[in-house]
Parts: sequence; C-alpha cells; structure tokens
Amino acid sequence: MQLRLMYVIIAVLTALVAALAGSVVTLAEGGRPTAAFKTGALTFAGSLTLLIVVMGALGVVGS
Repeated sequence: MQLRLMYVIIAVLTALVAALAGSVVTLAEGGRPTAAFKTGALTFAGSLTLLIVVMGALGVVGS
C-alpha cells in the first residue's frame, strides 16, 4: 500500500514539473501570464493522466 502511494506521489510531482516547464517555456517565448497558466494546467492534466494510465498498465496502481 505504501509503495503504491509513493508511486502516485511521484506521478503527481512529475506532472507538476512538466506543468512548470510548460509555463516557463510559454513565458520565455513571450507569452502572457494567462497563456502560461493555461499551458501549465493543460500540461499537468495531460501528463498526470498519461502517468496514471502507464502505471495502471504496468500494474503499479489499481486493483
């Protein structure tokens, strides 16, 4: 149980790092802060979904 929770926490942190990177890239390219927030939110949602699906396929999370 604790190992699964650790993997979920790692997935959330990885998704947050991806969202931060997406926001920084948007700002570096001259985007507005609202565009950076939107990019970060979409990147977070997409990467977290992908990570959970991959971990489910590997049998790390789920029943």
